[in-house]
Amino acid sequence: MSEDDKPPVAQGGLLTKLDRFWLETARSAARESIAALEEAAKQLIGITSLLQAIYFAAISFSELKKSLVAEGVVDWLLVFLFVLPIVLWLFSLSFAVRVFKPETYKTNLSSPDLARRMYEEIVSYKHKQLGRAHLFLLLGFIPLVVNIILYLAWV
Repeated sequence: MSEDDKPPVAQGGLLTKLDRFWLETARSAARESIAALEEAAKQLIGITSLLQAIYFAAISFSELKKSLVAEGVVDWLLVFLFVLPIVLWLFSLSFAVRVFKPETYKTNLSSPDLARRMYEEIVSYKHKQLGRAHLFLLLGFIPLVVNIILYLAWV
């Protein structure tokens, strides 16, 4: 273990009530981090699904479907542009669902260091997947705004 990997050592006198409060707050945050990540993933799945349904309904009920006939390269580019938000949101859904995908982690419950390392791996994996899901959700809004502008200019 390098010097950077070692946790800082607390030095000083007796713990005050405020010190104990912050230590307990940090402990409870660590205990609840997986549940918080999973709850955020559930919310992201709900939001993304709702956005896809609204967008798909808007495309279905608009005159765009009838007027957009893909014959040339520009037409196919427009079709791709109008489908792109859904594709990006599907990626978002995929990453959000991965937060719940069971993984196998090796640990030894008699070793606090290995147990901590395993817990940190789980949190890191879930956080990374949730971050990717959030990124693709946000990226889906870029072509959505472009599509709205194109649609308004077209109509």
